[in-house]
Amino acid sequence: MTSFEQPWQPSLDWDTPAGRVLDRLVEALPEQRHWEIIVFRSSPLQLGVDPGFLSADVDVISDEDISVHCNRAGLLKGQAELYVEPCTTMAFTASPDWFVRAFRCQRRHVGLTFPHPIDLLVSKIQRLEEKDLRAFRMVREKSGHPTEDELLRALRRVVDMFRPSFDEESAKNPVRNTQVLWRELFGRDIDVRTEIILPALAARRIDYGLQGNQLKSRLSGIGPSS
Repeated sequence: MTSFEQPWQPSLDWDTPAGRVLDRLVEALPEQRHWEIIVFRSSPLQLGVDPGFLSADVDVISDEDISVHCNRAGLLKGQAELYVEPCTTMAFTASPDWFVRAFRCQRRHVGLTFPHPIDLLVSKIQRLEEKDLRAFRMVREKSGHPTEDELLRALRRVVDMFRPSFDEESAKNPVRNTQVLWRELFGRDIDVRTEIILPALAARRIDYGLQGNQLKSRLSGIGPSS
């Protein structure tokens, strides 16, 4: 495991536009209870990697609907130049273990979780607009990561992203986007099926087999009660 895949330990710059908006959000949330907020998409990259990496909004997922509090504080779209975008968990495409790599901090009565850059970048592949490509370029320029091997491993962790989409999601094409990304970052073509999908499914079969054998072993040791 490379250092880039270890848990993220950034030095967050709270004097960035996104940092100031998050502090306004903390101020807007009632202090009578504790809140948990996940900050994702581009804002963590601005706070933790490059203060000059700007975005039009601060995307967050909360343990409870915060829209009314954001509206009261004038933080929603149309109320502020840099606004808060409350989202659901479905907006963040990430591997099941993304939280292991995430950075967490406390801001008064609000717990804030910032996903690791590798998980933030991978979540952009389904859409992969020009601003998403800029995020990849910026992180690689600042850190030298992700390498090709790191990105392959990260995409294998979210292999289900490459399943056929519903008709309503036909605009999403992660296979094509991955091919575009590989040419942009690594200067070569990639066979998504051979290099990502098949190795991921093979590893999954091994994991399921090991778990099954372990379960059988444990059950075999359980005899009839005396």
